[in-house]
Parts: sequence; structure tokens; C-alpha cells
Amino acid sequence: MRESGDEKSTLRQIEKIKALSEDMLEYQAIDVHKAWQSMERRAKRKASMRMFSLFFTRAAAILVVPLLISSLFFSYLYYTTGRNVKTGASVVFAEISSMPGTITRLVLPDQSVVWLNAGSRLVYPSVFDEKERKVQLFGEGYFEVEADSEHPFSVSTSEGLRVIAYGTKFNVNAYDTEEYFVASLVEGAVSVSCVHNRNSSYALQPRQQIVVSDHSSKVSSFENTDFMAWKEGVFIFDDMLLTDIIKKLELYYDVSIIVKNTKLGNFRYTGKFRQRDGVESVLRKLQIVYPFKYTKDDDRNLIVLQ
Repeated sequence: MRESGDEKSTLRQIEKIKALSEDMLEYQAIDVHKAWQSMERRAKRKASMRMFSLFFTRAAAILVVPLLISSLFFSYLYYTTGRNVKTGASVVFAEISSMPGTITRLVLPDQSVVWLNAGSRLVYPSVFDEKERKVQLFGEGYFEVEADSEHPFSVSTSEGLRVIAYGTKFNVNAYDTEEYFVASLVEGAVSVSCVHNRNSSYALQPRQQIVVSDHSSKVSSFENTDFMAWKEGVFIFDDMLLTDIIKKLELYYDVSIIVKNTKLGNFRYTGKFRQRDGVESVLRKLQIVYPFKYTKDDDRNLIVLQ
């Protein structure tokens, strides 16, 4: 059976992503060659189309591959096929999911580098659009964008935050469980727009960030970069309420934490903790400052502080 032009185009795009991924991935307990063969076979099959994000349509998932990125952290890589709604061209998308308790580093087709925090996802095409490099973020990501004045790089979130850059370094915190979203600029320049305020675009300068809630947007300067220490696998708490620390632990380790002693929530902590040591290691260190007891129920994935 002859392959159609679309099928050949799809397979070529798969090969491009495969080549990029092989430069940075280490695999564990998986036959990679067979996995790629399976994906390529499925890419040749017809699949029903449905709407994808804000920019494209896509078909059903082709493959889910467990993998190690940057040789340290466990993640999932999904492949899907679809079409550009404007041009009708066949497109292959990669969707990287950083699992709880992990940090994921990946290189995009334009050689931009992205770090994904725990419980985050990034969706991007194998080949960027001729006019714009578009990705979609769910969760938190740190971006080092390759300079290209003719092709802006845009990050869109599920809640309508959009960051546009040409060559810069910035962090976007857009977990849908948070009450607000934050875009922070480290180097270069970015513009930020919000779905609740379509007529406004905010131009950030280095060491500025914008905090966006349902009804407001506020730009301010920052000096302390501890909030980006997650990229290095570290928690840094600076006079932080235990209630806020618990939110971070729940998000990162995908565990439920209940505080029965309400007085504990008002205690403040300062310290630096390695994320890889685990949630109980963090709790044991916190106990040294203000003693408390906790119990852990592995079956219910629950920790109770009392």
C-alpha cells in the first residue's frame, strides 16, 4: 500500500521529534525501537479529527512513552497527529507531562529550552508555524527562548494568559488549582495579555512580574528569585506560613495534607530543602522548628498534621 502525502509528512515530523528526543532522553524498562515502530504504524492509520487547543485540530493519541528526560526525572511523552486549521497541513504534536515529584527539561524544535515543574504539561508542534512559535502550558514552566525577531514565541495557558517573547528567559506559573497566575521576566522583554482584559497588553522589563487573578492584573518588581528555585530541584521557604508550604508540598508530591491543629497554620518557616528527599523529609525538618506530629496513610495518599 502506498503512503499518501499526508502520511509521509506525518512520519517525517515524527522522525524530527524522535531525533530531538533521542539527544536528551534516557529510557528505562522500555523497548524504544518497538515503541517508535508502533507509533509509526499508527500514524499511517486514519483517525477522526477533533478540535485541539486554540490553534490546531488533532486526532487520537498515537503513543504514550514513559521516559527519563535530562537523565534525572521521570515524565511522559505523548504523540498526536492533527492539522493546522489555517493551512490544512498535517502536524505532529508532542505533549510532555512532568509527573508529581519530578522536574522535566526538554529542547523544542527551535532549540529553545523549557523546564517543567511537577504536575505540568507542555504541548508543542514538531514544526513551528511560519509566523509564530506557539506552545501551550498547563502548570509551571521556565523558558529560555532562542532569539528570532521574525518569529515570536508565545506561551498560552488554559486560563487565558498569553506571554509573547522573541528571545528571553522567563517563568510562567499557571496551575489551574491556584487562585492567580504569575509571569516573571528574568532577561530580555515579553508582553503579556489576559483573557479577562482583552484590551490590555503588559510589557515587562527584566525583574518584573505580573500577577493575574480573575478580575485584576498587577505588575511589580522582584529581586528575590527563590520562587524559581524549583528549577534546581529545591524548595526555598522565606518566612513562609505553613499553610502556604503545604500547598506547595501537595502540588509537588501529589499528596493530600490535612492540618487538624489549626494553630500550626500560622507558624512561619525559613529553610532550604531538596525536593528529591521526599515530603516526609521536609516535614521532619519543619518539626525541628515548631514541634508537631503527623501520620501518613499510604492507601489514601494522605498526611495528617496534629
